[in-house]
Amino acid sequence: MTAPSDPSVSATTPPTPAPRRYGKLIALVVTLVVIGWSARHFGLLEFASPERVRALVTTARETAWAIPAFILLYAVVASLGLPGTPLTLAGGALFGAVGGTFANWTGATLGATGAFLLARALGADAVRGLLGKHASALNALGGDQAFGALVRLRLIPVVPFNALNFGAGLAGVRLGPYVASTALGIIPGTAIYTYFADALLAGVDGARGAAFTQLAIASALLLALSFVPTVIKRLSARRVASAAAVLVLSSASALDAQTAPRASVDHSSWTALLTAHVTDGMVDYDAFAKDARFPAYLALLDRTDPRTLGRDERLAYWINVYNAYTIALINQRNERKSIRNINRVFGIPTKSPWAEPVVRAGGRVLSLDDVEHKIIRVEFGEPRIHVALVCAAMGCPPLRSEAYVAERLDAQLGEQVRRFLAQREKNRVDVATKTVYGSPIFTWYREDFGGTLKGVGSFLAPYASDPATAALLRSGDFSWFDTDYDWSLNIRHRSTRR
Repeated sequence: MTAPSDPSVSATTPPTPAPRRYGKLIALVVTLVVIGWSARHFGLLEFASPERVRALVTTARETAWAIPAFILLYAVVASLGLPGTPLTLAGGALFGAVGGTFANWTGATLGATGAFLLARALGADAVRGLLGKHASALNALGGDQAFGALVRLRLIPVVPFNALNFGAGLAGVRLGPYVASTALGIIPGTAIYTYFADALLAGVDGARGAAFTQLAIASALLLALSFVPTVIKRLSARRVASAAAVLVLSSASALDAQTAPRASVDHSSWTALLTAHVTDGMVDYDAFAKDARFPAYLALLDRTDPRTLGRDERLAYWINVYNAYTIALINQRNERKSIRNINRVFGIPTKSPWAEPVVRAGGRVLSLDDVEHKIIRVEFGEPRIHVALVCAAMGCPPLRSEAYVAERLDAQLGEQVRRFLAQREKNRVDVATKTVYGSPIFTWYREDFGGTLKGVGSFLAPYASDPATAALLRSGDFSWFDTDYDWSLNIRHRSTRR
């Protein structure tokens, strides 16, 4: 009697009957179809979506058993062939680069093993029966070559994770080499995806530019992984070790570059200009027009890529952009009465001055409206910007005699609120009559203060000068009247020069 061609099958073991073999294969297919249909029908896939995962991050971080639960969830999801990428991203967001890599790697290895065992139990015999005499082509995976072949496949990012799990089980790979090769082969990809999870999930914090850079680096590293199997086959052991060392050092350099301090902008020239030409919020526009430092600073703003800046640095940058280009617009149109006179013909406005494409920032051409409404208000969610952006009118908050800078931004914005509220002609509270007389800025942009006048009051309360005023503002039980908004130019006349 001749031994069977598959060395993993004993010569004394009778072959599995054909109906039983194909019944198992059909059961595997039906199982996978039912799992997929159930996941979609009952909304289980929604729990694996990045949006749902983000919503669960905060709660999970505070749970002591989060890592074991996460590993178990990952193992079950991967065993059933459901998408695991959202969980990989969540692992990085929840547990950081080191803890997340461990949790993702453990869960993925367990899940891959579960899927492998499921496929082998239900379908391996049927596949060999269908292949007939060609089944010997699977022997390489079942023998000593399985480990190396699977490691190379695991290192290639484009090879589907779930397909390889089920495919190895159907091909009859032995359990030991499969688990070892999977555990080793998924380490690089898991580490890279986990580290850059913040880039894929962000996007959060308005750091889309930095996230794009991180994704580019991640893509380059994953592309490099695709060539690792070829390198392993062609290089000697010593060269492999050397190449691995180079890869580790290169990866470390890339990671160090990501964790290094972000770029910053030197706004000292803007501070010098404001100190020289702004007094108590009043602007000497003629002096700005003649000062060579002003166009040089505008050129600096244009050369700066705000995507490379940290959150506070970026917000300070855009506030300075708005205020600087407002002055530039006034001087470009040689307007000395009111910004609202710009683009008026016979007293009729033909185009909003804030819609003029006068801003050159970060290599882009923008309007003042773009800077305020499409960038600052959208990205930062900071209501205090409404006391920092100065539209060249007397009704505006006063322009500071210094640039906004990241290291003092919070203090500067807080001081601006107090300074603006101290202008009694614009903002005052009559506690006796429960009446608030406030700048129209707060009602124009009430959406940024919670959408209601009570929200505006809650914003103003911490800056109140006495407890009774603060209590009234917090209560929301007050009448609101807009004060007059003076659109005349906030121009500093020569007689007021220091």
